[in-house]
Amino acid sequence: MEAKVWRTLRLTINGLGHKVRYNQATIDGLFIPFLRRLTKGQKERGKRMLVYLAAPPGTGKSTLALLLEKLSLTDSALTPVQALGLDGFHYPESYLRSHHIMRNGRSVSLHSIKGAPETFRVDVLLERLSRIHEEEIRWPFYDRTIHDVIENVIPVRRSIILLEGKWLLLGEGRWQAVRSQADYSLFIQAEPSYLKERLIARKMAGGKSREEAEAFYASSDLPNVERVLRRSWPADETWRLMPDGDYQRKSRIVPTRLVNREALWQKPDVRIDNSLLSGLNRRMNAGQDGSALYRNGYAEGLSAARRTILRKLYQNGAMTSKAIMETFHLSEEELKNILDWK
Repeated sequence: MEAKVWRTLRLTINGLGHKVRYNQATIDGLFIPFLRRLTKGQKERGKRMLVYLAAPPGTGKSTLALLLEKLSLTDSALTPVQALGLDGFHYPESYLRSHHIMRNGRSVSLHSIKGAPETFRVDVLLERLSRIHEEEIRWPFYDRTIHDVIENVIPVRRSIILLEGKWLLLGEGRWQAVRSQADYSLFIQAEPSYLKERLIARKMAGGKSREEAEAFYASSDLPNVERVLRRSWPADETWRLMPDGDYQRKSRIVPTRLVNREALWQKPDVRIDNSLLSGLNRRMNAGQDGSALYRNGYAEGLSAARRTILRKLYQNGAMTSKAIMETFHLSEEELKNILDWK
């Protein structure tokens, strides 16, 4: 296996400079093809396209969004991308310090959980998103040098808008309305263990001690990581963050055309031919006393197996939500119930 060739870049994000590196092969084989797919989609729509980049904290989504923006300007065949952030929709610092919510049976200030879904102005975000496809609007900016929001700073003008943020695909409350605004979505998965040191190091770079950074990780970053990974809706496309900081696109299963999916998943008709189970098969079909119980148990077992298989297809990255819904004839609500099923 050839050694990776890393390309180091300096990017300014939210008022702070960052030194980042990317694998050149990933730039050529993943990032550029992704931009080509967005270009094709935008041209087919004939109007502005809104793309979500959702990921847990620590996955490098802000720097990645800015890199994709810069790469889109290097090739005239690509539609220029404008990278925007969700953080500008935080409540102002004064509001976060003066307001509280109940969490785990006790009152906590919003400032103490800054970055959680409850600390964002979702109604303001929805209003802005409702106009983003047709109008030139202005976007708020979160300045990390003052740790507060600056309103209506960034003019939104390009034909592809790449919006990055943790909660864009969150399947909770008003955030589900946010999710529905996207034309296309990308999610970055990562093992929480990979992210821990990245997040602690980030806080230490901001001036916190190791002890303070670890305490913040345990109280804020870790719950956010787990909530994003467990409660986000499937994206149209998923990448995986590798331990060395590289990215890989997760593979997809191409549905076979040799299976009657409607018969298999909607009205299964499976016969049990094994001699050890032939008595059970007869009782399920002979109308004897207790046959209804056998039939009901049989149907419930198939339903449970179906749910388990579909959950694994999604959780393992084998199929996107869109592919699952199309392949198995499911509505969004049906898929949500399956993914939430315990």
